[in-house]
Amino acid sequence: MPHLLEMEWPTLGISVVSEPLPYNQDYYHYFLDNCPLEGIQSHGVVSGRLLYIMNLRLTEFPKQRYMDLTMEDLVEADIGRIFVFVTFGKVGSIMAKYGEITEPMSYPTIAQVRKEDMDKLRQAGEAEWNAIYRTKEIIPVVYRAKEQGEL
Repeated sequence: MPHLLEMEWPTLGISVVSEPLPYNQDYYHYFLDNCPLEGIQSHGVVSGRLLYIMNLRLTEFPKQRYMDLTMEDLVEADIGRIFVFVTFGKVGSIMAKYGEITEPMSYPTIAQVRKEDMDKLRQAGEAEWNAIYRTKEIIPVVYRAKEQGEL
């Protein structure tokens, strides 16, 4: 069973890997089971340094109730945290904190970007910020389930 989550921005030549947290592991594996997931990267506008992708079409319904998951506040969570949000049914969102966030909101966390990939996560975040406010470039992102040996 794959146990790492890779986020890749092909047009930027950047990829980062995250590992599961000690809690919400069933939900973490639920997202891995739905991989690969592809979409257009976006960025928080007023909340701070937050990458997100919304309306991912998932292949199966979650087995856990969303409100039973361990949540963290975006402001207080560690940089590199991966948050998820499943709005209803088989539609989900994934968020990655890459710097300071000022808007307190709580979401379930499922993973942490590895320390060695933190600079690359910041580079992806800065590129997306620049794309939204300056270049209007569309930046795709792909989420993949990986084994340690595949990296």
